[in-house]
Amino acid sequence: MTWPREYARQIVAMRTREERNAALLEVPEHLRELTRRHCLNAWNHPARQQRKEARQAHE
Repeated sequence: MTWPREYARQIVAMRTREERNAALLEVPEHLRELTRRHCLNAWNHPARQQRKEARQAHE
């Protein structure tokens, strides 16, 4: 059995929104909403924003 956080980790690592949305639809329905919430939390986490800003500063 795969846990919602594992699904979320795989989904967040995908490059495009279309890929992420398609992958989320493949998550079992009873885990989908929790997985979606984990994805949003990871996507909006402050550390992710700091990494993005650091990459932009090096460009």
